[in-house]
Amino acid sequence: MFHFLHPEVLWALLALLLPIIIHLFNFKRFKKIYFSNLKFLKNLNIENKRRSKVKKWLLLLLRLLALACIIIAFSQPYIPNENNQDKGSHQNEYFTIYIDNSFSMNAETESGNALEAAKNKAIELINSYPNYSKIRIYSNNFFPFTSNLNKQQAIARVMDINPSPIPVLLSEQIKKIQINNAGNNYNLYVFSDFQKAQSDVENIKIDSTNSITFLPLLVQRSNNLLIDSCWFDKPYHQIKQSQELFIRVVNTSNQNYQKIPIKLSINDSTKSVSSFDINRNSKKIISLKYVNHKSGIYQGMVEISDFPITYDNKFYFSYSINDKIQIVSINQNGSNKYLNKLFSGTETFEFKNHDKPSIFNENPDDYQLLILNEIQEMESGFSQTIKNYLSNGGHVLFIPSSEPDQSVNVFLDEILAPQLLQIDSSRQKLSIIEINSELYQNVFKEIKTDARLPDIYKHYKLGQSKNNLSENIWRTQAGDDLLLKIKYGNGHFYQLTMQLNPEWTNLITHPIFVPTFINLTRYSGNNHSLYYTLGNKTPIRIIEHNLSNESFHIINKKNQTDIIPDQENNFDKGTLLYTRGQITQAENYLISRNDSILYSCSFNYSRIESDPEYFTLDELTSQIKSQLLPISINSPEKMKLSDIYNEQRNGKQYWKYFVLLCILLLVSESLLHRINSSQ
Repeated sequence: MFHFLHPEVLWALLALLLPIIIHLFNFKRFKKIYFSNLKFLKNLNIENKRRSKVKKWLLLLLRLLALACIIIAFSQPYIPNENNQDKGSHQNEYFTIYIDNSFSMNAETESGNALEAAKNKAIELINSYPNYSKIRIYSNNFFPFTSNLNKQQAIARVMDINPSPIPVLLSEQIKKIQINNAGNNYNLYVFSDFQKAQSDVENIKIDSTNSITFLPLLVQRSNNLLIDSCWFDKPYHQIKQSQELFIRVVNTSNQNYQKIPIKLSINDSTKSVSSFDINRNSKKIISLKYVNHKSGIYQGMVEISDFPITYDNKFYFSYSINDKIQIVSINQNGSNKYLNKLFSGTETFEFKNHDKPSIFNENPDDYQLLILNEIQEMESGFSQTIKNYLSNGGHVLFIPSSEPDQSVNVFLDEILAPQLLQIDSSRQKLSIIEINSELYQNVFKEIKTDARLPDIYKHYKLGQSKNNLSENIWRTQAGDDLLLKIKYGNGHFYQLTMQLNPEWTNLITHPIFVPTFINLTRYSGNNHSLYYTLGNKTPIRIIEHNLSNESFHIINKKNQTDIIPDQENNFDKGTLLYTRGQITQAENYLISRNDSILYSCSFNYSRIESDPEYFTLDELTSQIKSQLLPISINSPEKMKLSDIYNEQRNGKQYWKYFVLLCILLLVSESLLHRINSSQ
């Protein structure tokens, strides 16, 4: 039903009675003219009189309607907006604008860059607000505002918005905005390309006392080729070791690509160049090989060429190689001479022997492999130290004692390893080797059925395993376990059921002994994450328990980054570094303290926005209707945004339509005059 901003103007409609009265009491008289022959003249006269009357009535009607349209237009008719009928005084209104500044907003629209178009439209909207407006501006770099902005401050804030590498879900952003504006009546305007990967309309929850308007930017869909992730064929890195890096490339377009170059750089030096073909809407895994020539920090980058979306063409990763693999054997009653002989006197390993008390003077996380050699008792403090080491990603080799205390089985039970039962003294053979285990990668292709395997003279029977992630590596003919690999935390627990001496087995003189235990050290170690994702809150975990007052620094000289992350010394997980959004550029970074470089870390942009699929206006409308959400949609490219505020405050206004109707009626009157004059 129509309402009028100026209903008093409608009294002017009474003036329409005047032309009607004049028309009805038209005193013009027709003159009679006598003529000798009236036969044909009389018919013509009657016809002209009828036509003249119809013409006059039509002209009167058109003029009355035109005049009525002008009067109604001046009264400014509108249909009120139901969402804004009970908002109270407009002086208490708050205006909030959210501009999506994710990387996908770098796409092109009919009016140029989507983000720049959104900023220009937002400024146009702000200029339409009354001077008393209280305005808040939000982007993906969300932080709460403690004070409201006036129009000039809001425009300045909009102009400062730049593309952000942090992707956010639309529902989460709206939820934050609602919390930040709790207690206020506000109108929220959302400028976005409404990319499907982030616009989870189905999860939006809205307070019905406030209004939300979606203002979608209609971007042009672009073809995109991206590097999705990378990983190594082996989880360990050694000097003079050949590395094979696997890279997953994704084609989100409907176009096939041929001979696309891909380049691998290590420490700013090109290591490998290749090319690949990829079909439309598909994924492909590419492998590149190179060799680690020395110890130290390795910072890598894989790169492809693709336009116009370029932020996902590079992928960064990093890792470190120690000079030597650090191994410590914790002994109950002396060292094991066979382990001493295997690991001592080489350039690859640094092997130490310690008794239990002295291990508390060491940092276990400095070692890549920890050997529990015939430990008879697991005191609570010692047991907790080993569990923390495993949780942090350490690797432990367990060699049983001849007379273990019950505390040993308690420890085994706590890490979900099978408990030691009785000793079986029946002579058996090692008959089953899991050659598909990563422990034997590149060691065996097959084991012949007549191969001579080690003899086992004594071994422990084991209880039932509680760990579904355990791996049986060695077994006897009778099916008894001899070597198990058990996952605990981020580390692995290797459980032997026999001692490494001639009374228990001849394994120590068998050729399988060396590759098994050498490979076990290779897969040991506290490996750092190959890379991190910007926007992900996962902390950087480093093995550093030195509670120094000196702060860590994360640095990159190329982009002039030097930040001090928040540091948390976690008893179970080591030292955790939180960047808190201070890093905004994908790159390789160094971690230092006291001007000494300790570690490396790599950050990549999230690939959530790499699939350029957007909601259309019809799809958005359908989503909103299906969820029964009180959200309105306007196209900022088709509608003048300066009219949005008035329309939402005062309702849908129709004065323009009445002006157009008035013009149409006047044109019709002119045409009617021409038709009659031509006849």
